[in-house]
This record gives sequence, C-alpha cells and structure tokens, in this order.
Amino acid sequence: MAKILLVEDDAVQIELMKKLLEPRGHVLVIARNGQDGIKAAQRERPDLILMDMIMPGMHGLEATIKLKEDEVTREIPIMALTIMSSPKFVQECYHAGVLSYIKKPYDPKVLLESVERVVGKPEKSTGKILIMAAVSRLATMIEMRLLRYGYEVKTLRGIDSAQDQLESVEAGAIFVDVSLPETQVGRLFEALRAAEGTRSIPVVVFAPQLSREELGREAARWKTPYSIASVGELVGLLRQMKEPGVA
Repeated sequence: MAKILLVEDDAVQIELMKKLLEPRGHVLVIARNGQDGIKAAQRERPDLILMDMIMPGMHGLEATIKLKEDEVTREIPIMALTIMSSPKFVQECYHAGVLSYIKKPYDPKVLLESVERVVGKPEKSTGKILIMAAVSRLATMIEMRLLRYGYEVKTLRGIDSAQDQLESVEAGAIFVDVSLPETQVGRLFEALRAAEGTRSIPVVVFAPQLSREELGREAARWKTPYSIASVGELVGLLRQMKEPGVA
C-alpha cells in the first residue's frame, strides 16, 4: 500500500482517481490547488505525487518547481497529469523534475500501471476480519470493501450469538456496530477483554447514524482508539492498525 498525493481541482477527476487507486489499497490524499499540494506534501510525505498542471492560482508546474527546491519534498517522485501536450510544455515538465507525463484523458489501466511502477503493487492481504453488526448499508459497504482488499471476512448479525464464539476467534481486527443495544455492546466488550484469545485484538467501532464527533465519544467510552465513520476512512484505518498484509 502506498500513500499518494493527488493535486487536482476537478471533482470528477478526483472521484475517478479514488475509484481507481483506493480499491488497490492505496491511500489517496487530496489537495485542490498548488499551494495546498505543497503543504500536503510537506505534511504527509507521500510515496508519489500526481500533479495536475492546469489549476487556478498556483499552477502545477510552479508547484512542482517549489517542491523540488524544498529539501523536505525534493525526493518525492511527481507524475504530471494534463491535457497540454506541446513538446515545449512537456520539456518544461521534465526540466522541472517530473518523473513522467500522463496526458488527459488517460487510460485507467495505463495510469494504474504507471503509478504502480513507481510505488509497487500492493500485496494481497491474508488477514481475517470479524464484523459484529446489525443489518445496515454501512456494515455491508465495510464488508464488501474489506473483501475487495483481500481480507477474509466473517459477519455475525447480533452480539449475543457472537459471544459464544469468542474463544475460537482468529482475527486481525474486530469491527463492532455500537448502534446495537447498549447492553449487548457492553456485554460484548466485557467478553472481548475477558477472553484470552481476543483481549489483544484491535476493536473498531462504527455506527450508521453517528457523526464523526459522536463516534469519537463512543470509541473513548469503550476504550478503543479505532473508529470508522465512513467506508472512505477504511484504508487509512487499516494502515494505522498495521494489519497483516497492509503496508
């Protein structure tokens, strides 16, 4: 898994990149102009920068020059993305320090191959994930995304029935829907911490209707550092937990 900074002001292009790169397990950081791209590169230290060349304010070529002048960011590879294809402009891009040049509209397969030639292909995960949740769109999306990342996923509907299986659980992480009845959630966390086989397994809390702030309070309440308010947060969370198979 690689961290990739996309500097792009076009919302459609951003969504296309998300659909292309995130299912591969890459973490995508977004900056919508050159100035924010420089700040994000300094802060995030990405493995690769995808730089749109035509943006309002500071254009991509100027941002590239500034990144290559900064000791903190000069070694980060940059790929130029633009509709401009004149030989003079392409030469200017390479002179500024871009690694490669991809013309829009791009072939998704070609772009993905170009990106992964730089950052490498993500290894297929062999981790196991247990989900304890009521039926909800968020729970289904989490399960489907984990399966796409290569995890072996087991979903249990209802916490009471799950407690009987805790001693035999072999999982790298457990996702718990805290919108389930409070008494059930309390019994589950008590059982997880009492069972020798599960007390060291990271527990991720989520809930379909809670805001990020409300979910943070729930995570603190159940004494876990891990929570997920949307499926878009999943890649970063797995990276944070350093699950098997995740770089």
